[in-house]
Amino acid sequence: MKTVLFLSTLFVGAQSFGVAPVTKSRVCTQLYDGLPSDMMSEDQKKITDIQEKWSEIRMMDRETAQKELEGEWLEAYNRFFEKYDDDMTRMTEIAQKLKKMIEPPKVEKKTKGQKKRDSYAKVVEREAARQEA
Repeated sequence: MKTVLFLSTLFVGAQSFGVAPVTKSRVCTQLYDGLPSDMMSEDQKKITDIQEKWSEIRMMDRETAQKELEGEWLEAYNRFFEKYDDDMTRMTEIAQKLKKMIEPPKVEKKTKGQKKRDSYAKVVEREAARQEA
């Protein structure tokens, strides 16, 4: 009985230090795949066309977008990048403020001469206080 208990505790102890099996976080199923075009309604087809067009437009640089885009697409492009630029400037300001909190400015160490001057100033101050009292 004691040997069974002893061996079971050794077995459990060895298992506790074992490497846990890694599970795959993404499994390729049909849920990740889009609907086939024959099963889509007209509204869904319009939405996918708009998504594809926007993914092309979003990757354009600003000069080509100003030259090639017109009307609603140009307005959407400009709105998107105005918001993006505003967010980036806000984040850089926040990062600078946090940097000051995380890494406060360092105070330089006193030199030997400065330490001696400070101690002499304390002695002079004490003597002045004794003479007044």
